[in-house]
Amino acid sequence: MTITTISEIHQQHKNVQSGKTYFAVLLAAFASLGGWFFGYDQGVTGGIVVMSSFKNDFCVGVYGNKSICDLPVASLPADYRQFLIFFTLLYNVGCFIGALFISSFVAERFGRRAIILTSAVLFTIGTSLVIFPPGGSKKIMILILFGRIIEGTGVGCSSFSCPLYASEIAPTHLRGMLSGFMQLTVVTGLFAANVVNYFLQTHKWGWRLSNGIILIAPLIIIIGIYLCPETPRWLFKKKGREAAKRSLQRIRKTDDVTTELNAISDAIRDEGNQVSIKELCTSKKMIERLAIGVGIHVFQQTTGINPIFTFGGIIYENVLGKGIISLLILSGVNLLSTIPALFLFDRLGRRCLLIIGGFGMVVGHLVAATVFVTGCSVMKKVMNGTIGNEEIVTCNPSAGILMLISTVVFVAFFAVSWGPIAWIYAAEIYPLNVRTKAVALATGSNWLMGIIMAYILELINPLGIHGIFYLFSGLTLVAILFVYLCCPETRGVLLEDIEDIFDKFQMKNRTMVKIIRRTYEGDIIRTYM
Repeated sequence: MTITTISEIHQQHKNVQSGKTYFAVLLAAFASLGGWFFGYDQGVTGGIVVMSSFKNDFCVGVYGNKSICDLPVASLPADYRQFLIFFTLLYNVGCFIGALFISSFVAERFGRRAIILTSAVLFTIGTSLVIFPPGGSKKIMILILFGRIIEGTGVGCSSFSCPLYASEIAPTHLRGMLSGFMQLTVVTGLFAANVVNYFLQTHKWGWRLSNGIILIAPLIIIIGIYLCPETPRWLFKKKGREAAKRSLQRIRKTDDVTTELNAISDAIRDEGNQVSIKELCTSKKMIERLAIGVGIHVFQQTTGINPIFTFGGIIYENVLGKGIISLLILSGVNLLSTIPALFLFDRLGRRCLLIIGGFGMVVGHLVAATVFVTGCSVMKKVMNGTIGNEEIVTCNPSAGILMLISTVVFVAFFAVSWGPIAWIYAAEIYPLNVRTKAVALATGSNWLMGIIMAYILELINPLGIHGIFYLFSGLTLVAILFVYLCCPETRGVLLEDIEDIFDKFQMKNRTMVKIIRRTYEGDIIRTYM
């Protein structure tokens, strides 16, 4: 049976026993450690690139002297700026490879635990290649960039595996919160990275020590994963009902798991065997579903969150002269805002939070951009009778602080909405027989967009810092419209019954679409009457 013959009417399974939920919570918390090194690596990068230890290893004596390497971002040596771009871009390439090509194969063939273990091993190898080689040589820099790719594959695998594992072991009424644990560890890791950066910023090995500390998390995963049960949904598919029953009883801490097992059995029977990528991409129904998962992840990136944390240190070093402290503030807000979000996913719902949070993010970007236009100036320094590469950004202290506050608003709204929900939503909207491949494609699209967003640093020169913020605000508006038109609510719905929710949700039934249709039809009638 292929996906084109999936039953159109899904049974609604009632009276599913959640049992004692503490063990499922512990499992989700452990699996989410992958989010710790995911977030820590993103956070640490934004701070280390402004550290003297990093510049001494990769710029001073390689691309210029100390005074040249301390210039504003638009005035840095072009080759060094390219290295900074590749330092981020190749990491995202690795994330894309891990999420799209490695994750689905390992998760489907060997299980959900296996891909969590794989992510930890790859990240450990990659980080070791980054922090242990000496600097001061372009050849060594190539090795470090190769390490960034390996490091990224580990993060790509973890971004796929953590929410997938959590969604498949979580009780229905806690699925949003447990799947969101990953985002909590992501932002915790990001905040911890900026704290570490702050204390190590003047150390001669500062950037290496900051990067190396995170190896604690993957090592814990490598040891602890053997104590975690496999997900019952994967076991049912691969090893039968009895294996799934034992796993589910262990997770739920109750013997009464018959209703949930029946729901899994019904879903597997209706959905049929695992399908290929080709079959997945030739079914109209699944193409539409893929477009939603991919769209959520792409728009999460186009809100500008990664450039804010990756290059925010450079931007706010220019605007405020406090790059690392600014990142510390932003990551702290990110962490504090994510904690209440865990309790809102299953109360307010995914769709509502995405729309409300999106509008808050738009306001944050618009205010930041407008403040830069009105309170800051950019001057090009003339060198040898021609306009040189050196740009001087001068901002009123109050303008710089207000810009930072506006970005704090953006980050706070992102943390309660698009940050965690993109991962939660895309992990729960697909049938079991396509879930690993579909989640891999959706997650891969996030990192593919991350590769593109790495070039934002090059857009600062032609667009200006304000232009970047205006661009992000416009793209976030498009993201809000996408959710309104295409994304139904999945709160409180058993994974096996989500199909029915999508079958009932039609774009043509959205109020905005109805108003536009009536207006358009009215214009046509008036034209030809």
